[in-house]
Amino acid sequence: MKVVFFVHYFPPLNSTGSRRVESFAKYLARDGHEIVVISTRKTRRDGPLTETVPSYVRLYELDASGRCIGTQTPGESAVVTQPAAKRIHWTRRVRQQIMRLFGQLIDHRLLFAMALGSKKLDPRVSQELATADVFVSSCPPWPTHLAALVAARRFGKPWIADYRDQFSGNHVMNGTWFSDRIECAIDRALLKRATAVTVISGPMQTYYEDMHAVVHCVENGYDSELFDSVSATLQPAASSSADAPIVVRYMGTITRDRIPHNLLAALERVNTRGKSTRQVRLEFFGDTRILEDFVSARHPNVKQWIDFRPAVPYRKSIEAMLTADALLFMETSSMSSLSARGVLTTKLFEYLASGRPIVADIDDATLAASYIKRASASHVVSRDVETLASALERLGAGEAVAAHDHDFVTGLSRREKARQFEQIALGVSAGSA
Repeated sequence: MKVVFFVHYFPPLNSTGSRRVESFAKYLARDGHEIVVISTRKTRRDGPLTETVPSYVRLYELDASGRCIGTQTPGESAVVTQPAAKRIHWTRRVRQQIMRLFGQLIDHRLLFAMALGSKKLDPRVSQELATADVFVSSCPPWPTHLAALVAARRFGKPWIADYRDQFSGNHVMNGTWFSDRIECAIDRALLKRATAVTVISGPMQTYYEDMHAVVHCVENGYDSELFDSVSATLQPAASSSADAPIVVRYMGTITRDRIPHNLLAALERVNTRGKSTRQVRLEFFGDTRILEDFVSARHPNVKQWIDFRPAVPYRKSIEAMLTADALLFMETSSMSSLSARGVLTTKLFEYLASGRPIVADIDDATLAASYIKRASASHVVSRDVETLASALERLGAGEAVAAHDHDFVTGLSRREKARQFEQIALGVSAGSA
C-alpha cells in the first residue's frame, strides 16, 4: 500500500504536532508500505528546525505555486541545526492575535492547499499522487484537509481526514461566534468528501460522528523504541545531595490557558514554609514568554525558583523527562465542551511512559486526569493549592514512588496505535479498489 500524507507539522520542524504522523509513517514503512509526505514550505518562523527527516519517507515541500523546494528520498537524512529560542517568532504572535477574531479561518497555508490543484504542480509530486492507494491529511492546520480534498478530487483517491485537534468547535483556537459558525460549515463541507475520519479521543469521536458516518478513534501515544534508545544512553544517576533541589519540568509551549496558577501558588508555599527537606524548582522548556511575563507581574516571589529554558531537540526533551524528579502537566482540559474534554496530547502519553511522578494542575474530572490517575497512585491531579503543595512537599521529602500500571502504559505505545491505523487505511484502500 502506498500512503501519501498531507501535513504541515513534520521534520525538520521540531513540534509535538508532528509525532503522530511520524509514528504512523515509521511503523507503516516497517511493515512494507510505501510512504510519501507532501508538506508546506517551512522556515524558522514556524519553529525550531532541528529534527532529522526520516529516511523511510519521501518528503516533498511545496511552495504556493506547487513547485517542490525540497525533497527527501529513502536512504538520505539531514539535520537542520540552528539555535533554539525561548520566544516564538513575531509573525506567529501576529497570527495568534488574528485568531482571536477570525479563529482558524485565515491561514497562509491555504496557498499550499491550492497548489495541489495547480497546473504547475511538480511532475514528481503528480506522479506520487497518481500512484497512491490512499491519502491521509493531518489537522491542524485545517488547510491540510483542503489540500487532501483537492488532490483526492484531482487524482480520484480515497482520503482519510485525521484530527489531532478539532477544527470547528475548538475551545482554544476559536474566534468570534461568526467565525465559529463558518468553521463548522467548512468542516462539514470538507468531510462530505472524506472516505473516513480518525480522531484522538472519545469526545472528539462523538463530535465528528455528527458530520461523518465513519469515524475511528486512534489515540496518540508514545514511541517506546525512542524511550528505550534514550534510556540506554543515560548515565546512571548520581546520588543527590541532601540539599540538592527537586526539579519539576514542563516541556512545551505556554499559552494563556496553560498558566499553572495553582502550582505557582503551591510552589511559593512549599519553599517558604520549609516543611520539605529539599527546595523545589520548576524548569520550563519551550516558548515561555507568556509565563515569564505572568510570573513577573503576579508571582515575583517565585522567580527565584523557576528556570526558563529554550526548546530542545526531541531526543533531548525525552532525556529531560527521564531525568526529572517529577513532571508538570498542564493542558486546556475541562468539561466545558467536547473539544475541551477530548484533549489527549502526545505529551500526556510521553509523561506516562517516562515513569516519573506527575503533578497535574488540571481538573480532576477530565479525561486526561483519568489516564494520569490510572497509570500510578503517585501521580497527583488537582487544582487545589494545598493539595499541590503537599505533593511537592512529598517530593522534597523523598517519599517512595508507587509502581506504574505497566500493562496500561504499554498499551499506549505508538506501535499499537499505528497497527490500528494500518487496518483502517487498508480497509479504506481496499474499499476503493
